[in-house]
Parts: sequence; structure tokens; C-alpha cells
Amino acid sequence: MTRPASASRWVAVALGLAAGVAAMSCSDDGDASSELDGGSGGSGDVEAAARSSARVFAIEHVTVLPMTEGGEALEDATIVVRDGRIVALGAADETRAPAAARRIDGHGKWLMPALADCHVHVENDRFMRLLLGDSSIPAGSIDDADIFVPYVAYGVLQVANLGAMSEAIGQRDAVESGRVLGPHMTLAAMIDGQPPIWPVGFTRVAATAADGRQAVRDVIAEGYDMIKVYSRLDLATFTAIVDEARTAGRKVVGHIPARGTGTTAAFFQPGYRMVAHAEEFFLTRDDTTLADIPGFVAMMAGNGTGLTTTLTLDERILDQTRDPSTLMTRPEMALVHPLLKRFWIDHNPYAGRNTPERIDQLERLIEFNRALVAASVEAGVPVLPGTDALVPGVVPGASLHDELEVLARAGMSSEAVLEAATRRAAEWLDVASDRGTVEVGKRADLILLDADPREDVANTRRLAAVIAGARYLPRAELDAMVAALEARYAAED
Repeated sequence: MTRPASASRWVAVALGLAAGVAAMSCSDDGDASSELDGGSGGSGDVEAAARSSARVFAIEHVTVLPMTEGGEALEDATIVVRDGRIVALGAADETRAPAAARRIDGHGKWLMPALADCHVHVENDRFMRLLLGDSSIPAGSIDDADIFVPYVAYGVLQVANLGAMSEAIGQRDAVESGRVLGPHMTLAAMIDGQPPIWPVGFTRVAATAADGRQAVRDVIAEGYDMIKVYSRLDLATFTAIVDEARTAGRKVVGHIPARGTGTTAAFFQPGYRMVAHAEEFFLTRDDTTLADIPGFVAMMAGNGTGLTTTLTLDERILDQTRDPSTLMTRPEMALVHPLLKRFWIDHNPYAGRNTPERIDQLERLIEFNRALVAASVEAGVPVLPGTDALVPGVVPGASLHDELEVLARAGMSSEAVLEAATRRAAEWLDVASDRGTVEVGKRADLILLDADPREDVANTRRLAAVIAGARYLPRAELDAMVAALEARYAAED
């Protein structure tokens, strides 16, 4: 491999990091190779990975895709990680790995930031009781370590939980403390109007402007990061929620209420920062067409509002509407918790609705969504990948790769898709100072690939390893984690 043309960047990196590399001496307590090398078929034991957290490892002779603004690929590079942080990055012939480091051969591989899914839902015991209407589901039915395996195994290490319940705060803290291996979570609490679409517990209810302001104050006091507005809010209450959140410095993301009333533009107010689905615009009226897209894009662009895509969601809905049995043909279904699978199969909201009119509506919706995304990108509207994972057929982790491929088919370049799933997602979620790019000082949340994702975004599936901070998880260990989870869930089915 040849060194990139901007060789001066290597010099700057080397000069800026000399002190940091020199400081990494043999203070490491022994050789890290035995605990970080899962190539012999590791068990996926999270405790063993945690014991490696004080170690140092280096990936040598790898092509780095930093995903920084205007950043070029760094060919034949070495990256050094210590205590979960990137401490050195430079040309392989100029960057020395510490003597005690685990050294990983990166020849023929590509290293980039781990991926972000900006619209998910994360289950817990109470979530499943409410979803299934079954109060007998016992405590401990949902194991956090298990439900996060699909995210980690597919290289998704940042998510936005856009329907977070109080249990999600504990889940977020468990990941951040290192007690559980999983994705970092940004949490949005949902507020809906009266009567709410989802049960209280999933959502909060605000029937007046005063209710809306108090709900925002409660959400902030309880430790959530964002506010999610939902479909049955009236305009006055929506306006109060957005104003209260903006005053408090909290983002608002969510649905566009009052469908079919012709008031869509009125909801685009300062502080309404992200539409949660592309489909929200299509559903504003019964007769929405492609000709309406420029107006919708202008609403977003004029208000500084972004768009979370969820294109693959509607593709999965169409599949199940046509033939519910297709749900079980997807191999990633083995990673779905049995309780959730029970809801998907026994209470599937899309089964039995395969009228010609419904099929036609979904086909038009999918065409509309792709055109809306393309127009939004062209207009400079922030577009971020999201999946709405846990909706029937949308499997955590795996579905994000589906989403990236759909975005590419919708006309986004590979570079734009990869940036959206890494740096741009981190920027919007206010975590860019910590992760989302490959830079010295950033958290080492990374994926190591066997093929170049710039040539085809589907190559993000070709994971040679996932690096979750201090935890280097090679393919064999990821496979072992997945196989163990599939066996546990199969035994519970």
C-alpha cells in the first residue's frame, strides 16, 4: 500500500503524539496477547474482556478510514489503543507499538468508527409486560447482556433509544460503567397526547400546554437526554413542549402530529430538531405524492430540522403484509428474544392486512421515502440512519446494515452513508468529543473490516473484529457470543 498524498498529516500526527507514545512504557502488567486474542475460538466471556481493560493493543499495517471532516484514508497505518482510548495513530513505519502490546496484523483490512443507529427501542421486563399485556412475565426475563449482543456483534456501538423507559437509565449506566458490554445509549422519553397510542409507562401523557411543560421538566430531572414528541399531541401542547425543551437545552425528536389536518408546517418550530421517520411526511395526508417533497424538504431546511430515515422499517412491513411467514425466513431472527418473538408472531400488527389498497400504499410509501431522503441530502438537511428496531421484523444490530444499504440505493454515496452512521450521528447526539471518528484521544469504538466499505456499504457486514473501547473482539469471539445467545434463546422458545 502507498502512503497517502498528504504526508504532512503523518508528520503532524507523529509530532503531536511523541510524548503519548513514549509514556506507554512497560508499566502494563504483563503481555496482553493471551486475553485479547480470541482467534482460537474465545467464549465471548465479558468478564475476561473486562480484565483486558488495562491492556494495550496495536493494529498494524491497516487502512484507517477516520471519518473526520475532509479526512483522507490513512494507508499502511498503525493505531495504538490503551485503556479504551486511541493513544497513537500514524504511518506504520513511524509508529511503534509498546513492547507489552498485543499486536494485530491489519494487512488487507480497513478500520473505521463503529456504527450508530439513531432510532431504536430497547426491551426490558416491564416493556415486555406492557407490550404483551401479560403482567405475569417474571422479573429477570430480559437479560441486558443478552439483548445487547446483536448490537455488538454487528458493530453498532451507539444507539438513540427513542422510547426510553426508566429502566433504560439503568441500562445506559450499566454499559457506561463497564458492567455490561453493549452500545452507548442516548435516551429520549416519549410524550404523547390524550389518549396516548401506547400505554402509559411506554409514554407520558400531556393534554395541555402546562402538562407538556411539566412533562419536559420531569424528563430532564429524571436523567433523560432528549424529548420525543408523538402523534396525538395538539399544536398548543407540542409548542409548549418544544419551547420548554429548547429553553432547557434539550433536543426534541419525534413524529409530526395532527395527520390529515393540513397543519404540518406549523409544527416546524425552533427546537424541533429531528423527524423520527421519513414516513412521517408521507402520512401527513392521504393523497401525498412525490410532488410534495420539495415543500417538506423546505420545512426541514428552513427550521434546521434533520431526518432519521427508518427506510428498512417500511420494507419489512411490506414483506410481512404480503406474507407474514417471511418474518421467520430471516436468519437474524435467532437473535430475537423469545418474548419479543412471541409478540412479533402472535400479535403481528401487519398480518392479515394484505389488501391491494394497503400493498399499493406501502409501495408508494417506500418510493416516497427514498425520494425524500435523496432530496434532503441534496438540500443539506442532516440525514441520519435509524431503524426503529424492535418493530416486527426489525432486528437490533443487523437491521442497521439493511438501512445503510437502502440509503445507498436511495442515492446517497457510500462516503455520505458512512459519515452519517459515524461522525454525523455522533455530532447530532452530542458525543462527538468522545467517539464517532478515529482520532487520538477518542474512545476506541471501532470496527475492523475485511473489505472496503467505500466501494460498497454492504462491506460493513464483513467484520473481522469489533473494538468496544478496551475490548478487542475478533470474529471468532463474536461468532461464539452469537452462537451462545442463539442456543439460550432456542432453549427458551
